[in-house]
Amino acid sequence: MTDQVDSNTQRLEALEKKLEAQQKNTESEVNRAISEVNNAIEREKDKIKSEVRDDIVGVLQDHEKTGVGGTVKKEQVKVEVQEALEDEKDKAFRAGNLIIAGVPEPDTDDMDAGNSADLASVTRLFTDGMKLDPDSYRITNTTRLYRGRKEPADTNKDRLLRVRFDSSDMVGKVARASPELENAANSWMKNTRIFRDRSKKERDERRELIREAHTKNNEEEDSDYKWYVDFSNKKVLRKKEGEERPRPFRTQKYR
Repeated sequence: MTDQVDSNTQRLEALEKKLEAQQKNTESEVNRAISEVNNAIEREKDKIKSEVRDDIVGVLQDHEKTGVGGTVKKEQVKVEVQEALEDEKDKAFRAGNLIIAGVPEPDTDDMDAGNSADLASVTRLFTDGMKLDPDSYRITNTTRLYRGRKEPADTNKDRLLRVRFDSSDMVGKVARASPELENAANSWMKNTRIFRDRSKKERDERRELIREAHTKNNEEEDSDYKWYVDFSNKKVLRKKEGEERPRPFRTQKYR
């Protein structure tokens, strides 16, 4: 009986030693794995730091070429980065919007009644004019741009209408469906013009291109060429008199 107890005790001790050894091996493997993960994270951090450093160096080198230096250079870089971030935020906010010109403005001072009438007009424009399935989109809201309402007798100055969708995908759908307006039976639908809701920076760039085209046309008044803006490529182009100029929104994805 005593021999059996001793034998069992030895077996238990051997098993405990084996378990301790396995535990040490497991801990060692876990520590090694953790170390490898930490090293990989540090390598990625170093890589990201290097890429960011290279980007900053590139920006600074560009500024050195223009002769900007010292504190002024750093401040200018900060301003440019901040402006770029603000522009991206502005674009993201406007991504699901369209600006529509030519939608008849309701003759009412009641804001709710006006919004309801605008919503009905836009729904007709998309459904009847563009043949879009009314179940394929949802309009979040409509807003007339600029303060005040047009004078009732001034039928040629309906304010621009901003339409906001619940998804930015709808902007592309409208762009692709817009050629249908050429065949619209309703005259105001046929004459409707549709634009992306551009950021402030994009609007400034657009105005500058238009200004450049006007300046060139004034300088070359007697020329048989006329300058116009190709908004798809952000360029000022010229065409010979008599050549057909494409209607931007009908031939390009966005105007």
